[in-house]
Amino acid sequence: MEHVDILIIGGGAAGISAAKAAAGAKVLLVDRKPSLGGVLLQCIHHGFGKNKSGIQYAEELTQDLPETLEVALNTTVLSVSGNKTAILSGKAYGKREVAFSQLILAAGCREIPAGALPIAGTRPKGVYTAGQMQEQMNLHGVLPTGPAVILGSGDLGLIMAKQLAQAGLQVTMVEQGRYCGGMLRNQRCLEEYPIRLICSDTIAQIHGEKAIRGCTTRNGAYLPCSTLLIAVGLRPERELIEDLGYPQWLHLCGNCNAVHPMVEAVVQEGKQAGAAAMKNIRGSL
Repeated sequence: MEHVDILIIGGGAAGISAAKAAAGAKVLLVDRKPSLGGVLLQCIHHGFGKNKSGIQYAEELTQDLPETLEVALNTTVLSVSGNKTAILSGKAYGKREVAFSQLILAAGCREIPAGALPIAGTRPKGVYTAGQMQEQMNLHGVLPTGPAVILGSGDLGLIMAKQLAQAGLQVTMVEQGRYCGGMLRNQRCLEEYPIRLICSDTIAQIHGEKAIRGCTTRNGAYLPCSTLLIAVGLRPERELIEDLGYPQWLHLCGNCNAVHPMVEAVVQEGKQAGAAAMKNIRGSL
């Protein structure tokens, strides 16, 4: 069976940083996407590092990767077992079984979809998570139709509200809390663009069969829309390790450990995970 010193699952900012910190070890970095960078690759807005876009930050982060690092893209980790083996599936080689000494999980997080919310109605065309629409617009050039409603006023919701407004769409944001939830720098879009913000309310029902035509809020307001974006939060993606407990050979970093508002904290956790894995390998030797 093939063996590596460190298996890293996730090729975003945390996984890349962990791989760099583990320079000198035999490391396999696995990611489902065709390129390293994770969610950074769909972020065209600035605010990463010294006012870089997410794409620019990813380009900088992927420079000077260790020579001992193997990167497996378009590859999914199907399972991880307690005997320190993983089953991978990729386009290049099909099924692949790998044994490892240390495992770093840097799988990021998952958006909460409309199906997880108590919203009446069907799930017609035009309902997306905010991240899905960000990817469609910035990586595939898809422009949604308006008017648009965004449920949630956190940072991702505000970023998408600004981008949709810049594209000429009429945008309404609905926030369950009493105040807007994002960082001040992202809240500026509410002053710069004609974006309507409704607080202390939420979406109660979606209208439309094949395609969405509007939604009704809990307080009874009807909002016509052709696009509804769900931006109500993120959940760390840990399904692969939920039956493993917390053995000494397992390290979590980045947004699968806890959701971070800033990429610098994700990078720092990745470095710490890579260093911890290296320390364990040296100790076993």
